[in-house]
Amino acid sequence: MKKLAEKFTEWAKANGWNVKLADKARDLPESVTERYKFIPADWLEFIRCFEVCANGADNVWFDTGEYDEFEQISLEAAEGDEEWTNKIRAFWDNHIPVVISVAGYYHYYAVGVRTGEVFKGSEPEFEEVEIAAPSFTDFVEYIIGGKIVLN
Repeated sequence: MKKLAEKFTEWAKANGWNVKLADKARDLPESVTERYKFIPADWLEFIRCFEVCANGADNVWFDTGEYDEFEQISLEAAEGDEEWTNKIRAFWDNHIPVVISVAGYYHYYAVGVRTGEVFKGSEPEFEEVEIAAPSFTDFVEYIIGGKIVLN
Protein backbone atom coordinates (compact mmCIF):
# COMPACT_ATOMS: atom_id res chain seq x y z
CA MET A 1 0.00 0.00 0.00
CA LYS A 2 2.92 2.32 0.58
CA LYS A 3 3.55 2.13 -3.18
CA LEU A 4 -0.03 3.26 -3.79
CA ALA A 5 0.43 6.16 -1.36
CA GLU A 6 3.66 7.12 -3.13
CA LYS A 7 2.00 6.88 -6.55
CA PHE A 8 -0.90 8.99 -5.28
CA THR A 9 1.53 11.52 -3.80
CA GLU A 10 3.18 11.98 -7.20
CA TRP A 11 -0.24 12.52 -8.79
CA ALA A 12 -1.34 14.88 -6.01
CA LYS A 13 1.75 17.07 -6.20
CA ALA A 14 1.44 17.26 -10.00
CA ASN A 15 -2.16 18.40 -9.51
CA GLY A 16 -1.54 21.13 -6.94
CA TRP A 17 -2.40 19.19 -3.80
CA ASN A 18 -0.79 19.79 -0.43
CA VAL A 19 0.56 16.37 0.54
CA LYS A 20 2.91 15.34 3.28
CA LEU A 21 3.82 11.74 3.97
CA ALA A 22 4.07 10.77 7.63
CA ASP A 23 7.51 9.90 8.99
CA LYS A 24 6.00 6.73 10.45
CA ALA A 25 2.59 5.10 10.15
CA ARG A 26 0.07 7.14 12.09
CA ASP A 27 -2.50 5.61 14.40
CA LEU A 28 -6.13 6.35 13.78
CA PRO A 29 -7.93 8.42 16.40
CA GLU A 30 -9.57 6.38 19.14
CA SER A 31 -12.99 7.72 18.15
CA VAL A 32 -12.58 5.93 14.81
CA THR A 33 -11.21 2.63 16.10
CA GLU A 34 -13.94 2.45 18.75
CA ARG A 35 -16.75 3.12 16.29
CA TYR A 36 -15.57 0.98 13.39
CA LYS A 37 -14.71 -2.59 14.30
CA PHE A 38 -14.22 -3.59 10.66
CA ILE A 39 -11.85 -1.24 8.85
CA PRO A 40 -10.83 -2.08 5.27
CA ALA A 41 -7.09 -2.75 5.28
CA ASP A 42 -6.32 -0.96 2.00
CA TRP A 43 -7.80 2.33 3.25
CA LEU A 44 -6.18 1.96 6.67
CA GLU A 45 -2.72 1.33 5.22
CA PHE A 46 -3.11 4.24 2.79
CA ILE A 47 -4.40 6.87 5.23
CA ARG A 48 -1.80 6.01 7.87
CA CYS A 49 0.88 7.13 5.39
CA PHE A 50 -0.22 10.78 5.37
CA GLU A 51 0.15 13.75 7.68
CA VAL A 52 -1.66 16.03 5.23
CA CYS A 53 -3.55 15.27 2.02
CA ALA A 54 -5.72 18.12 0.69
CA ASN A 55 -6.19 20.00 -2.54
CA GLY A 56 -4.58 23.42 -2.97
CA ALA A 57 -7.79 25.26 -2.08
CA ASP A 58 -8.10 23.14 1.09
CA ASN A 59 -11.73 22.35 0.33
CA VAL A 60 -11.24 18.68 -0.60
CA TRP A 61 -9.27 16.39 1.67
CA PHE A 62 -8.62 12.80 2.60
CA ASP A 63 -10.01 12.15 6.06
CA THR A 64 -9.10 9.75 8.85
CA GLY A 65 -12.77 8.98 9.43
CA GLU A 66 -13.19 11.60 12.14
CA TYR A 67 -15.17 14.10 10.09
CA ASP A 68 -18.80 13.61 11.02
CA GLU A 69 -20.28 16.96 10.00
CA PHE A 70 -22.48 15.39 7.32
CA GLU A 71 -23.81 12.87 9.83
CA GLN A 72 -24.54 15.71 12.24
CA ILE A 73 -26.39 17.68 9.55
CA SER A 74 -28.55 14.63 8.82
CA LEU A 75 -29.21 14.02 12.51
CA GLU A 76 -30.34 17.64 12.94
CA ALA A 77 -32.75 17.20 10.02
CA ALA A 78 -34.11 14.02 11.62
CA GLU A 79 -34.50 15.52 15.09
CA GLY A 80 -37.60 14.12 16.73
CA ASP A 81 -37.90 11.20 14.31
CA GLU A 82 -36.39 8.22 16.10
CA GLU A 83 -36.69 5.82 13.15
CA TRP A 84 -34.92 8.23 10.77
CA THR A 85 -32.27 8.99 13.39
CA ASN A 86 -31.57 5.28 13.84
CA LYS A 87 -31.25 4.81 10.06
CA ILE A 88 -28.77 7.69 9.84
CA ARG A 89 -26.65 6.32 12.68
CA ALA A 90 -26.73 2.80 11.19
CA PHE A 91 -25.61 4.17 7.84
CA TRP A 92 -22.63 6.05 9.30
CA ASP A 93 -21.73 3.10 11.53
CA ASN A 94 -21.12 1.19 8.29
CA HIS A 95 -19.49 3.90 6.14
CA ILE A 96 -16.20 5.61 6.98
CA PRO A 97 -15.81 9.02 5.34
CA VAL A 98 -12.52 8.93 3.43
CA VAL A 99 -12.68 12.02 1.19
CA ILE A 100 -14.60 15.15 2.11
CA SER A 101 -15.44 18.00 -0.25
CA VAL A 102 -16.97 21.35 0.55
CA ALA A 103 -16.05 22.75 -2.88
CA GLY A 104 -19.23 24.11 -4.43
CA TYR A 105 -21.54 21.65 -2.70
CA TYR A 106 -21.06 19.19 0.15
CA HIS A 107 -20.16 15.68 -0.94
CA TYR A 108 -17.97 12.83 0.18
CA TYR A 109 -16.62 9.40 -0.55
CA ALA A 110 -16.91 6.72 2.11
CA VAL A 111 -15.61 3.20 2.34
CA GLY A 112 -18.07 0.50 3.37
CA VAL A 113 -16.75 -1.26 6.45
CA ARG A 114 -18.08 -4.68 5.49
CA THR A 115 -17.65 -4.67 1.71
CA GLY A 116 -14.67 -2.34 1.19
CA GLU A 117 -16.54 -0.64 -1.67
CA VAL A 118 -16.26 3.13 -1.98
CA PHE A 119 -19.48 5.11 -2.14
CA LYS A 120 -20.22 8.69 -3.13
CA GLY A 121 -22.84 10.72 -1.31
CA SER A 122 -23.89 14.36 -1.37
CA GLU A 123 -26.26 16.89 0.06
CA PRO A 124 -29.08 17.10 0.82
CA GLU A 125 -29.57 13.35 1.48
CA PHE A 126 -26.07 12.29 2.53
CA GLU A 127 -27.12 8.70 3.14
CA GLU A 128 -28.31 8.16 -0.45
CA VAL A 129 -25.16 6.87 -2.14
CA GLU A 130 -23.87 5.33 -5.32
CA ILE A 131 -20.93 2.98 -5.71
CA ALA A 132 -17.86 4.86 -6.95
CA ALA A 133 -15.33 2.00 -6.86
CA PRO A 134 -15.23 -1.70 -5.90
CA SER A 135 -12.40 -1.09 -3.40
CA PHE A 136 -10.37 1.73 -1.92
CA THR A 137 -7.35 0.69 -3.99
CA ASP A 138 -9.45 0.94 -7.15
CA PHE A 139 -10.78 4.30 -5.95
CA VAL A 140 -7.26 5.73 -5.70
CA GLU A 141 -6.33 4.25 -9.07
CA TYR A 142 -9.46 5.86 -10.57
CA ILE A 143 -8.37 9.24 -9.19
CA ILE A 144 -4.85 8.86 -10.58
CA GLY A 145 -6.25 7.71 -13.94
CA GLY A 146 -8.77 10.55 -14.15
CA LYS A 147 -11.89 8.36 -13.92
CA ILE A 148 -12.82 10.07 -10.64
CA VAL A 149 -12.22 13.80 -10.29
CA LEU A 150 -11.99 15.11 -6.75
CA ASN A 151 -13.64 18.52 -6.62
